[in-house]
Amino acid sequence: MGSLDHGVDVPAVRQASGFTLVELAVVLIVLGVLAAIAIPNYMSMTRKAKESTVKRNCHNVQLAVELFATGTNGVYPDANDGAIVANIVPELPGAQRLRNPFTNLRTEPVAGAAAAIGQTGYQVTNLLGVNVSYTITGFGQTALVLTQSGGQ
Repeated sequence: MGSLDHGVDVPAVRQASGFTLVELAVVLIVLGVLAAIAIPNYMSMTRKAKESTVKRNCHNVQLAVELFATGTNGVYPDANDGAIVANIVPELPGAQRLRNPFTNLRTEPVAGAAAAIGQTGYQVTNLLGVNVSYTITGFGQTALVLTQSGGQ
């Protein structure tokens, strides 16, 4: 019988040029740990940013109320939806209701105390038929984040 070698070179066994299962597992574990740290921080920062927007909305409402009062000899606008739209909204940025940062709807300010997520509430104190002071409240994700008062 003849030799099996017919002058053909048989290549040596090649090593795979990919990643091993252990290397992939290590990478996945590292990514999992990073995600476990980053995601809660991201969620917390997002909530804080939205609550900061509620505080900014309260401040904008306060400026609008005080601007209205300077033109009416210190009398503040009524705290019902019609008066808010007629007297406060025109003085707000863009002359429109403010955006609730949690719902992304233009619903702020609301008449009365803020009681739902992202609300900015406006109330007045009426003394002998004259609105002499006001309270502006801002509700964050779970509780009031700001209460401002003004007037006498």
